[in-house]
Amino acid sequence: MKRWAECLVGAAVAVLLAVPAIAQAPALAPVAALESPVRTPTEAAPARDLALEAFVDGMVQSAMKSERIAGVGVTVVRDGRVVLLKGYGQSTAAGRPVDAEHTLFRIASISKTFTWIALMQLVESGRVDLEAPANTYLPPALQIPADGFAQPVLVRHLMTHTAGFEDLVAGHLFIANPETALPLVDALVRHRPRRVRAPGIASVYSNYGTALAGALVQNVSGMAFEDYVEQRILTPLGLQNTTFREPYSPALVQAKGLPSPMTPALAADVSDGFRWTDGAYAKQAFEHCVQFAPAGAASTTPADMGRYLIALMSGGAGVLKPETVALFARDKPFFTNAPGLNGLAFGMLQSHSENGWRAWGHGGDTLRFHSELAIYPDLGLGVFVTTNSVSGGDLRDILPGAIADRLGGRNPAFVAPPRANAAARPLLRKFAGAYLVDRRAYSNAERAFCLVNCIISVTVSDNGRLVVTSGGQTVRLAAMDHIDRGGGVRIHRFRNLDTGETAAFEERGGRVVRYLSAGGVNRAQRVSMFAAPDGFFAVTLIGLIAAFAALFSGLSRVFSPPQTAASARLAGLLLPLAGAGWLATLAAYGAYFQRAAGDSWVVFADWPGTMRLGAYGSIAAAILTVLAVVAVALAWLKADWSVWRRTRIVATLLAMIALAAMLNAWNLVGLRF
Repeated sequence: MKRWAECLVGAAVAVLLAVPAIAQAPALAPVAALESPVRTPTEAAPARDLALEAFVDGMVQSAMKSERIAGVGVTVVRDGRVVLLKGYGQSTAAGRPVDAEHTLFRIASISKTFTWIALMQLVESGRVDLEAPANTYLPPALQIPADGFAQPVLVRHLMTHTAGFEDLVAGHLFIANPETALPLVDALVRHRPRRVRAPGIASVYSNYGTALAGALVQNVSGMAFEDYVEQRILTPLGLQNTTFREPYSPALVQAKGLPSPMTPALAADVSDGFRWTDGAYAKQAFEHCVQFAPAGAASTTPADMGRYLIALMSGGAGVLKPETVALFARDKPFFTNAPGLNGLAFGMLQSHSENGWRAWGHGGDTLRFHSELAIYPDLGLGVFVTTNSVSGGDLRDILPGAIADRLGGRNPAFVAPPRANAAARPLLRKFAGAYLVDRRAYSNAERAFCLVNCIISVTVSDNGRLVVTSGGQTVRLAAMDHIDRGGGVRIHRFRNLDTGETAAFEERGGRVVRYLSAGGVNRAQRVSMFAAPDGFFAVTLIGLIAAFAALFSGLSRVFSPPQTAASARLAGLLLPLAGAGWLATLAAYGAYFQRAAGDSWVVFADWPGTMRLGAYGSIAAAILTVLAVVAVALAWLKADWSVWRRTRIVATLLAMIALAAMLNAWNLVGLRF
């Protein structure tokens, strides 16, 4: 029996463990003086940097082979000229080569940079005040509720990801069928997240917050967001192959109120997204982001991103004032989760190369496409890289910094981390533990994805380094220094030895309570074993064994003499039924997570899917468990039960109650979708 139960646990629990990570995103900035809007980057810079090209070729081609990336686009701008513009690999399932001038890639959250430019245009014209409540400029349907917080969400909170929203994505951030899409305002109303922290407290990345900023632009300007961006940003900058529109039937404009679709000419040049499957690149479904367009719907070419980089690096090109562009590029972040960490400057994300060169810009990820736009002001360097495959994230992460370090060497201002010191291990043990990230769902069943995606594990290595593991990736941290902030609060700063960036831990009252990520737009709260996945799976395993034991015991008594007391007979019926209910619940949840483990697109294209069966099962199982407790209590004195059987019954009920409590803690009891 135990072996059977453990197999069942493996089917339900292992699938939960396999749930892959979902969505992320970043932003951009203004544009520069091009002598002609239609001038191409190669015309602006006909000379190529052959040494740089050879270096990039080597990195890209090696990564494409080892990581199974179908297609890549790269643009490098230096001192106002494009010095490298190149496409690699294929853009379609039919094998069409990537054309850096014409192939459109999905750039996901780099779209946000256009949203911030649009918003800052309204700030420049005096139509929007960054220090005013966002509700001042939002339509009535999108007024941000208080949700128990006295402080209103200001416009600047949207630009720094400090509004305090939970993060919800399942079933609506990307969708498979545009016929299910809603217009921007309707989608933001339908999928409104809760506010879970006071505004201005912490920077925690929010797609919803950016989409809300896009709706603000739309409401204040009186123009559809896509129209505004085209007329006020893309056309003036000559970005003729950049669009926020997506390919779908024009009939949806009238039927659903969606914006006009992408033109057929551009749609013909959009790259497919790929996944390496069974020894070949398999074309994936188009990821529609039309209903959250300001947060991630843009498609563009490497050539257009060359124009965009030149514009961002040269003062605005008339789209923004140079002093506004300078706000994006400022050395000191407008907001940071701790001193010395990467932060944000009016929507633009700060980062550093491994050798210490500061960059600003944004990254972007769909499930299939991974892109990065980075500007290194001290080197006069801009880099754009994009990939069209599920596995392209690592290349996107390392290539811009590698180019900066290749051209710039080691930044003279870069402070090397201290050497490893095994004697420091006892001092570092207070940082070890499990941390649950703040960027997550709080109010619905999406919270269960955090059983894999949201936990950061911190341990201490033998040589006196911290080892941080999250989402299957591991980095090493070297202790640097600490800052006392008063009131018993101390910030401990660490150098990330794998990226060169700075992470930190927050200590309060002598206890380390929070991890602050080097990326600058997330943090994580230290949690006990009960609140971490280890606790969940331990309780779930025990509950599964108890549920199976209850069902097996009930079946085995079918041919046994019945209990004389009616209450005992009822208890003997309800206990196995409750066990069956919990087994069915976990089987339904397990089936969904099993599919999601194979392809996280399931989370967007089929939500809640069989999760709904699990939710109904959880309600039935919880009711049956309560009834079983009542029946056992009523039968306790009358039943002809041995001490051993009474002990088993109590242990079984306690295990199922604990299972119900744990599932409920992760929002898996009831219809929370």
